[in-house]
Amino acid sequence: MGERATGRVSLLVGLLLASLLVGLSSADATDLSLQASLNEPVDQSWYSPDQPLSVATAFVNSGPSVSFDNDPSCDVVLNVYSSTGEQVHDGGIACRGLSRGIDLFAGETKAMNTLEWDMKNEQNQWLPSGFYTVEAYHPSTGLNATQDIRIQTPVALPEDIVFTVTKNHRTTDSTGPSLFSVNANNPTAQSIDLSTVAPCFMEVEIGTLRSIGMECFAGVDLLMPGEQLFVGNVLVEPQSESNLTLTTPGGEFEYSTTVSWNEVPVQSLDAILSIDREGRVLDDYSHGEVLAMSLDMTSATGVDQTLEFTSTCKAEMWVVDDFGTVVFDSRIENPCMEIDLEMQLASDSQLNFPLPQWGFFKSNGCLVSPGTFTVVVEVPQYALSTSTVIHYTDMVANPCATSSDQTLIPTITANDDTSIDVTLSVQNDDEDLYLRMVSPCTYTLTFYDQNQDIAHELQTLCNDYSGRKLLLTSGSDNTPFSTVPVAMVQDGIPILLDGMYTLEIAIESSPRLVHSVEFAWPMTDDSLDAQDEVELSETFELTGTWSGILTEQGTCWVLTANDEQYLLAHARGLGSWQPTSEVQGIYLVLTEPSSPSCADFNAPSVGIVEVVMEQTPQSNAEEASQETKPIVPASTTTPTPVVTALSVVATTSILSLVFIVAASNESLRIPSTLAGLWFLGLLGKTHETTDGRYQRGRLMGYLTANPGCHFRALMAALDMSNGQITHHLRILEAEENVWRKKDGRLVRFYPFTNQLHPNMIDDDLPVPPLSPDPNSLQGKILSLLDEDGQLGGFPTQAELAKRLEKSQQLISHHLRTLQKYGLVERRKMGVKNRYKLTREAIFLLETNTDFSQD
Repeated sequence: MGERATGRVSLLVGLLLASLLVGLSSADATDLSLQASLNEPVDQSWYSPDQPLSVATAFVNSGPSVSFDNDPSCDVVLNVYSSTGEQVHDGGIACRGLSRGIDLFAGETKAMNTLEWDMKNEQNQWLPSGFYTVEAYHPSTGLNATQDIRIQTPVALPEDIVFTVTKNHRTTDSTGPSLFSVNANNPTAQSIDLSTVAPCFMEVEIGTLRSIGMECFAGVDLLMPGEQLFVGNVLVEPQSESNLTLTTPGGEFEYSTTVSWNEVPVQSLDAILSIDREGRVLDDYSHGEVLAMSLDMTSATGVDQTLEFTSTCKAEMWVVDDFGTVVFDSRIENPCMEIDLEMQLASDSQLNFPLPQWGFFKSNGCLVSPGTFTVVVEVPQYALSTSTVIHYTDMVANPCATSSDQTLIPTITANDDTSIDVTLSVQNDDEDLYLRMVSPCTYTLTFYDQNQDIAHELQTLCNDYSGRKLLLTSGSDNTPFSTVPVAMVQDGIPILLDGMYTLEIAIESSPRLVHSVEFAWPMTDDSLDAQDEVELSETFELTGTWSGILTEQGTCWVLTANDEQYLLAHARGLGSWQPTSEVQGIYLVLTEPSSPSCADFNAPSVGIVEVVMEQTPQSNAEEASQETKPIVPASTTTPTPVVTALSVVATTSILSLVFIVAASNESLRIPSTLAGLWFLGLLGKTHETTDGRYQRGRLMGYLTANPGCHFRALMAALDMSNGQITHHLRILEAEENVWRKKDGRLVRFYPFTNQLHPNMIDDDLPVPPLSPDPNSLQGKILSLLDEDGQLGGFPTQAELAKRLEKSQQLISHHLRTLQKYGLVERRKMGVKNRYKLTREAIFLLETNTDFSQD
């Protein structure tokens, strides 16, 4: 009996063990999971060599008991993938293929090995900074756990790069936020290649808060000789005292300072500020546009808050350029006044504060130079602030730009009969000057034939340097740009016939630099140094009186001498001298290209080399009365001015002075001047002419046939200058014959009728069609822009040239023409200029049957 009992017990134990084995082997695999816990970096959100990544791993069994295989040579391994999905670290190479079972009871958690990553590749080199995906992976079961991280690894900076930091306050009393602007400088005479530098982002520490800030080189691949590149800025809000530190990964550059304030607002508000661009998407602005924004305030808590304002300056704005200079301050434009105002900030809504508009003018009335601007908006009473960055471009040279003495020295080399190479250096004989690039295309090359007619014109070196600034060091040659190849054959056709030509080369900068050289085509010499080919203008003497005419680009100064008028191009080298209305003098001059403010006037232009003698009419008349009274013939008639004003904003009467000079040779010039032999004649004001009424009749007729035509299209269609058409449009608007409507960057004009009036809905306003040939190159450009626009793409000039198999110069020419007629607009997206269709062009493509069939 005992043996039988023992046998039954053995049988029961065997059945129990079997049931346990069956339970272990049949557990649901989904109940077993792999968990990975990453260590948290201290006071920062990224991993770095001083705070490397480590991952604690564990298996968790949320179901019944389970058994699974494990390779003890590697356990759980770490795999790392880049943001593009490429595997940059493979932890599985340590596995040797061993096998050992692991048993987990129901609800059990088993800690596994801790994984570490040194952020290096197999060659023991630092991986680039950026975003990565780390994966804890168990090879035997295929279970994994992933998480995205960011790393900062040391970056080797080029030796010659110099970072500078500029601190700004809106006022000297240091009561508002501090703005720290960072620039990268190339002080050498050679370009610095940044394309091989690893990704680099500044690390910012304010007090105990650390973050990753701006890109070290703002996405630029090449730093030109003498260039100062705006990198970004950091806004520090008022506190009792705070430490600011800026470093590059690896610490090759470090800037540290202590920021303090004289006064810190005691009122507190838990709110978030954001800048409302008033429906504008892009941050690019151009000449004639206005910066219009407002400030939105949103509660950061779940309760309503009460705001108490004691000043009318509830929200203020100030603007800093990329040199670190405050160029606009709303407090100066609109002084604050005391008030007692209470406002409610609801938890589920926001407050909106209007901000003053800014037309990109400085306090002295001059336009700002093109570049990058930081707009700081603040609520001073609660020490809240925010900022945004905008870009301003200006295709027109700034009349207030610093006038300096630079000489453009081109060197032209003929490769063969199909192309030439152009290299430019700039000799700067004045003080150090920053040359600001104002156009998408760096060079404008114009070929003139012997009759001074334009034989060919092109723009080149486009989409590379717009808005950037280069330092021209004093007393040295500067070669900021690389050699540019220029094709002399396009579509198999030579652009020039054999003969003599003058090549005018212009750097589209502020100030604009221009130089001309004569050469024969085809070129016989292997190389032509343009500096030796240019004939210098001879100086000559003028005696006359100054008068000023205010134009859209500034004051155009006119010297009336011997019944003729001469426009002032510049007075370089004369220090602080400037012309004054009605001042008489003797001047040594030379022929020079017209200044921007006088570009729309038809008269010779001169540069002042030397002021020999100056005297005001009043003092001169007193001397004359003491010596002798000049005799004015009774039959003297008023001379007709030579200057034809095409663009006048505020008209002034032009004074004409006829001088009697006793001696004309050099030895008698000063004695004869001192004798005071002057007399003054006045020109009457210019009255309305039949030509003006005729031109306005043309305008009305064209607008009646093409209502909604925009400004530049009117200029092109009627062959009028900018100033001329502005003058006549203003008269027509004052007479209420014409009214205008802003449409994005365009201004459209309509005849004032019962059917067309300012109260109409925008969608009901007509848009005039313009019709280039669909089979022409311009038509093909429009079609490509239409195709890409429907897919949300905006191609660059280079991309258009590649797809159309044409040179960039040719595409640039046609894009400028299409922009002139308002069919294409250029927008800066990132670091490149991209092109899109305007409203007119879309209307054209939708309504033109030739385009739709094509």
